[in-house]
Amino acid sequence: MKKTKLYIKTLGGFGIECNGKEITLGRNRASKYIQLVARVFTAGFSGVKKEDLQDDIYSEDLNVKSNLNNSMNNLIYQFRKVAEKAGIPGGNVIAFSDGMYKADPDVDATTDTVEFLSMIGNARKAANDDEKAANFRKAFDIYKGDFLPELNELYWISKKSEDLRTVYEECVDFLADYYMKNGDYENMAHVFHNAAEIDPDCEWQVGEINAYRLMKDYRKAYSLYEEMIRYYAEELGITPTENMQRCYQELQDAAFSGQHGEEDDTKNENALKSDLIADEEEEGGPYECLFPEMSASYHILSRNMERHGLTVFLLLLTIADYEGKEIRQEEKAERRMESLRDAINDTLRHGDAFCRFSRTQYLVLLTGTGVEECMLVHRRLQDKLKDLAGPRATLNYRIISYADMAAEGEQV
Repeated sequence: MKKTKLYIKTLGGFGIECNGKEITLGRNRASKYIQLVARVFTAGFSGVKKEDLQDDIYSEDLNVKSNLNNSMNNLIYQFRKVAEKAGIPGGNVIAFSDGMYKADPDVDATTDTVEFLSMIGNARKAANDDEKAANFRKAFDIYKGDFLPELNELYWISKKSEDLRTVYEECVDFLADYYMKNGDYENMAHVFHNAAEIDPDCEWQVGEINAYRLMKDYRKAYSLYEEMIRYYAEELGITPTENMQRCYQELQDAAFSGQHGEEDDTKNENALKSDLIADEEEEGGPYECLFPEMSASYHILSRNMERHGLTVFLLLLTIADYEGKEIRQEEKAERRMESLRDAINDTLRHGDAFCRFSRTQYLVLLTGTGVEECMLVHRRLQDKLKDLAGPRATLNYRIISYADMAAEGEQV
């Protein structure tokens, strides 16, 4: 008799393939069925004790605590019927023997989690770095995201997910270091890029940027840096970390140092300027930069201006609809931000600087001005913005200190 082949996906989302065809479990108790399948098959050949399975699946269900045995037997019975209806021959998936639940003898079952951990184990036992990298790369390609993210509120799942993520980070760190040492910066970038796609909040983008820096692809590196800074400001409400600022400084040092030759330097500088500052910016206009440059400029100018009794102001500009409310439509907000950028370039002085701070905000650094002058600058920008974007365009502003910026970021 030919065995039924099952492939159970648990990383990045749940799924079952039976004999190469994807199937769907019933809806009524899908959560319990998913837990049952995932818990049994990710335990590998050894299976899982009945008591452990019951405790995990019913840990949050107080209604069945007094009769776990009957609840488990009923779940297994109902699952077999659902499995058969879904397309698994006879519904034979899970067997019980010697106090353990494991794969039915008539089933040839594989899970991505077991495959992933098997490759990790092979990598750790490898005789050399090349063999180690080959196994880590297989593990890396298997991992698609958190373990059963749709049920991450359950303790046993969140705990397993955390453990697997820690192993994945080990895999990413080794591969990135291995590729960097071997000068394979494209694969280094690929590893960090995929890691950032899975978990964008772990600063994997910094590694990808460094890979592009090592490839001397400064245009792509700066573009990704700006994208990363916007994500952290808009989605997480935080300003660049020390790691990000160090990455930016290394990128600047590499892009403008003389180590690549005068001809390469000129080419890189021109490419960066075309990317970071639009071609239409006129000579003599304000300096457009990224946030880390703005931060450094503020501290330097503040100290210098203080000696001469002058002031430095930070003007936070926020686009809004005609009622003064936030613009939520992405395309409309982006068009309005482009108009505001043009208005800033047309209105501010050569000694001023500005940077994009969030999805709907620009930050302007004004030197040698007072509060009344800041208000005047806002009015001029408001008028210019209306000329460019229409009479319903509204521009709100606030004068803030550098210390306010972190708090401001939390509200973005």
